[in-house]
Amino acid sequence: MSWEEEQERFWSWINHPQDLNLDAEAIASMLAPHTHISQAEALAIYNNAYHQRLVEVSSALFPVLFNTLGRELYTKLWLAYMGAHPPRSGPIHRVGEHLAEFIRQHPSFSKLPSLADIAQLETLLGQLFDQADEIPYTLTQLQALPQKDWPATRWRAGLDWTLMNSRFDLEHYWQQMQNYRDAAGEPGAAEFGIQALQSIPDTALPNYLVFRQKQRMQFQRIRPEFSVFLRSVQDNQPFAEICVQLAEQFPEQEIPSLSLRLLLRALELELLRT
Repeated sequence: MSWEEEQERFWSWINHPQDLNLDAEAIASMLAPHTHISQAEALAIYNNAYHQRLVEVSSALFPVLFNTLGRELYTKLWLAYMGAHPPRSGPIHRVGEHLAEFIRQHPSFSKLPSLADIAQLETLLGQLFDQADEIPYTLTQLQALPQKDWPATRWRAGLDWTLMNSRFDLEHYWQQMQNYRDAAGEPGAAEFGIQALQSIPDTALPNYLVFRQKQRMQFQRIRPEFSVFLRSVQDNQPFAEICVQLAEQFPEQEIPSLSLRLLLRALELELLRT
């Protein structure tokens, strides 16, 4: 076995939780004997320490999820997750990039659908924060755009925002959890819980905007009109087509004034790029 193959084999024993006694013979053939315990038992200690450290690191990446579940349940979730999605090289925030999907498919945790939404939001907050800086499209540029060019204009969506859908009041829960953490509340012991939105959102339309503004991560609930507008921008639709989309879905509204309000709101939040 080559040195590269030995390294790969060693990493396969470390990078996800497992019963190393099943490979005790192979481990003993590669590692020097230990005074008091078998090579497999020694490696299991290293394996456990490695994953417990990842649990600690991940709790800083997913603080709301961690404080919602508490240390014991959160550790159980992450050990199961790392068994299915072993860590790989790259930015540390990518360690949880499949967590929301894993929760939705887990036989136990999927029974609490708000957990997946919390995980999805915290994943997006980390991913978007690391996007490269871009120059926002400004009101001055819009004012300089000839009126005849507006229908064919395609505004470029920035890379540091996205849309998501949730039937839960994430804004209120985030504020409650922030206050709870500031007061040094015990993880998993909060007396409040996340609440469903009073009006059930249309699952076909995202109802949350997640974005970075001036190096600060934010999110907010948005109206269906703004959702249609932003999704059309993401699809690189010309302004005329965006107006058509708005007219089809909101025929009772005055589309010229509505589309202008939505465009100005997107400029205000620096969602459009040059």
